[in-house]
Amino acid sequence: MKLSRLILTAVLVGTSVTGTMMPTQVSAKTLEEKKKERPVEVMSERVGKKVAEAIDLLTANEEEGRDADPKGAIKLLEEIEPKKEFDKAYLAQLIGKLYAQEGDYKKALEKIKYAADLDVLSWDDQAGVLKVLAILSLQEENYQDAINYYGKWFTFTEEHDPAVYTHLSLSYYQLKNYKKTVEQADLAIKYAKEPKADPYQLKMSAYVDTKNYKEAIKVCVAAIKYFPEDKKWWVPLAQFYLMEEDYARALSTFELSDKQGFLNKAAHYTTLAQLYSMYGIPYKAATTMQQHMKSGLIEKDAKNLSVAANYFHQASEYKKAAEQYLAAAKLSKDPEHYRKVGDLLAIAEEYKSAVDAYEQALELGSAKEGSIKVALIEAHFYLGNYKKAYSYARESLQSKQYKRMAQGWIGYIKDTAQRKNVDI
Repeated sequence: MKLSRLILTAVLVGTSVTGTMMPTQVSAKTLEEKKKERPVEVMSERVGKKVAEAIDLLTANEEEGRDADPKGAIKLLEEIEPKKEFDKAYLAQLIGKLYAQEGDYKKALEKIKYAADLDVLSWDDQAGVLKVLAILSLQEENYQDAINYYGKWFTFTEEHDPAVYTHLSLSYYQLKNYKKTVEQADLAIKYAKEPKADPYQLKMSAYVDTKNYKEAIKVCVAAIKYFPEDKKWWVPLAQFYLMEEDYARALSTFELSDKQGFLNKAAHYTTLAQLYSMYGIPYKAATTMQQHMKSGLIEKDAKNLSVAANYFHQASEYKKAAEQYLAAAKLSKDPEHYRKVGDLLAIAEEYKSAVDAYEQALELGSAKEGSIKVALIEAHFYLGNYKKAYSYARESLQSKQYKRMAQGWIGYIKDTAQRKNVDI
């Protein structure tokens, strides 16, 4: 995970997250003793003048018509031949920071490591170079090095910095050490003055990678308390409930996500529709599919139209179900879709339209010819087309599966036609 160059540059020049000191009384005293023992030196006059010249090059001068020249500053500083250990360390860390700002992280690491290893800088500067080494290592995806340098930084400062714990959590996550990922994220959460999303995100990712969805749910619930308007917690939470087969909570979470405008993928709404259907709200399932097919989010293809039709069928909305299946049939040319249209229209007593659908299914070579012909007997009968009904009944006598049913219809059609003086 690359850090942004803007953030990196800000850290290198001294703008960093302020940590929270949380040592015990004994360790605080020990730390103060270490600080007092730390020598405080200044640059030699000769080196100081050159550094001042370099800093001047880093600043644009409009009066002289001169732009900032970081490369010139680096060249000037590289040419200095310091003798004192302190001068060497100070120059090295300064040059390293300039290399980092120029994007040459390899040279930056080399220079700043040299400065850190000399261990002669002031307390704040030594702490700073150790932290910068960790940040640069993270930038270069050298995660174990980042962990090591942060370890040295903590040993040196005894400071509980939530940003450092977050970086450590990220490093361990990249190394697939999920236990440590969670431990460091928890420390980041513990010592943060204000809640930050990143540690929760790292914890959630660690639990997802280990398929520990129960713990992932806990993380999301905790995060939502602090970040209720951040959609990145709501949809994963709903999905984790699904993974744990807690469908009631999955449905309520998806609904809340929808109300807040957090659902933006076809899969979100097809899942929501499935949950509505599962919990006996098929009409809502159907209208959810319809709405988002109309908007274009869900593709209006034969498969999705059939799903919507099935939900309408479950809701006993037979005409609406037939409409969806008919739309699917026109796209798919699947005789099964036309057969379902016929069945639904027959239930709705729309026999004429049902006949049209059944006949279309037969023309397309439906594998369910026998059942369709039996259905056509009934449809034609209720339309008063006794001759047609009788014809299909006679054809159905050839089917072993439907022979007995056809025989029953033949007798019934004959009696009805005779009573109504209709010639069949």
